[in-house]
Amino acid sequence: MDKPKNLKELKKRLQPFVNMDNQVRLSDEATVTNVGQMINAHLEVLEGNSGNKTFMPYYDRLITLLTILEAGWE
Repeated sequence: MDKPKNLKELKKRLQPFVNMDNQVRLSDEATVTNVGQMINAHLEVLEGNSGNKTFMPYYDRLITLLTILEAGWE
């Protein structure tokens, strides 16, 4: 799937995964131990800091997570 165009679309596409408590490896250096908690925490930070480019790493991590989840990670 294509990359989300904005935070609203990203939030919508992550919605099916917010109740997951699974562990997912984002990279060799980063593992998410609870997918749902990560999604909720990162969205809260992004929504509270809208337009502040300092928080783009939160957005980028959610994009990476979404890519993995939509690819059919189990």
